[in-house]
Amino acid sequence: MNSRHLHTIERWTLILAAIAIAAAVVAASRSTAFAVTVGAGLMVGNAIALRRIGSRVLASATPGMAVLLLNLKMLLLVALVYVGVRILHLDTAGFLIGVSVFPVAMVIAALRFGAAEATAPTDETPDPLSPSNGGR
Repeated sequence: MNSRHLHTIERWTLILAAIAIAAAVVAASRSTAFAVTVGAGLMVGNAIALRRIGSRVLASATPGMAVLLLNLKMLLLVALVYVGVRILHLDTAGFLIGVSVFPVAMVIAALRFGAAEATAPTDETPDPLSPSNGGR
């Protein structure tokens, strides 16, 4: 994984969050739309934090600090989800829809990169134009 993968996940999270929020505003109640917005916003923040921490990890040689930062990010995320559901009493279905934009974005990014790798030439693929293969 490189920083390009993290940028792609972040971009897809933003796109899906915008779609989910727009759909909720048009088709759902005010409380559900608000919960979708909070959940999607939380996942956008998560994607941004993941990209920033991940970029620093890829640039540095201290994996211990990266593990610590990722665990702190996860702890903060769990605490914010708890606050949203138990204390703020957000609509759980709407919140779940909003939060789901991040895993869906990760799947889309994985499929796109997997498809790109499947179509990319490898070292084992002979070059048809090389002289050893009868090319020019």
